[in-house]
Amino acid sequence: MLKLLSLLVFLPYASAFAADRPLDLENVNFSAIAAFQAPAAKAFSIPYRLDAHADERYFNSYVLKAVDYLYANYGLLGYDINSILTHDIEYHTFGTIKARRAPLTMCVAAQMEVILTAYALYAAETGDYSVYSYLPKRSFEGLSVTDLKGHIWVNHAFKADGTADALINFGMGERRLFEQLRPGDFVNINRTTKTGHAVTFLAFINAKGEIQPEYNAAVAGFKYFSSQGRKEAGQGGFDFRYAVFSKFGCPEMPYKRDCNVIYSTDQTYLNTGTMLSPKYWTHVMPSENSATGETVFNRSFFNGVTIDD
Repeated sequence: MLKLLSLLVFLPYASAFAADRPLDLENVNFSAIAAFQAPAAKAFSIPYRLDAHADERYFNSYVLKAVDYLYANYGLLGYDINSILTHDIEYHTFGTIKARRAPLTMCVAAQMEVILTAYALYAAETGDYSVYSYLPKRSFEGLSVTDLKGHIWVNHAFKADGTADALINFGMGERRLFEQLRPGDFVNINRTTKTGHAVTFLAFINAKGEIQPEYNAAVAGFKYFSSQGRKEAGQGGFDFRYAVFSKFGCPEMPYKRDCNVIYSTDQTYLNTGTMLSPKYWTHVMPSENSATGETVFNRSFFNGVTIDD
């Protein structure tokens, strides 16, 4: 089982720089996770929690708990395009999903780590470990059409243009249009610079970076969580950014920005969707197809660079 470090109402930010720590879920304070707000001085203190009556059909609350956990314990440990996962992850009793060059990681791997951490938090809280039987461990390691990782890594031949598509393709997600997004949904962006990014959606923002409670005419982009930035600890890795759609330029705001993002209703360019709760997973799976080959990660497209790095 993924061993998560106990959260003593959340460790100080400095603790995020200790790599290779064991994870222990047994003493996780879930109330503290739900209530956690990043320190005001870090400019990420605006709440983005779901309300207590969030639809049980969706996995958003656990995705958000995973975001909080990963930022508090593995935030800003460094970005590297060739690295995967900030630490080894136990896939319940099925073995270990090994990290590559921990504690560095990159964006598509960050979304997979969010999902795996959400798995662990859900299983510990509910006692339902069936999430680990839905897909074999290899699905988080391989890059074929029958591997979830191969879809998260983006492959047009698999009809997978982002994490949302990956979850939909494996019966674990649903489409949500950008205007309908909720905190804890998934987005893959394309930029006018011919680069892209895989992120967890947290909130709509206006051109000043102010959080908007829902989509409205003032929305100029969105706040997200992912891995990006520089290789040095403190300058890259798990962190937050404020994505701004290209038609709004790159307005000044007191946050780290990600500009030149393409707004489109075409899911190829702005891929959006949500993860379902495990009891709603449909068991629809991609069929083996040797003609599609394996996903080849596009390092020049997912380069990890945002405007303020």
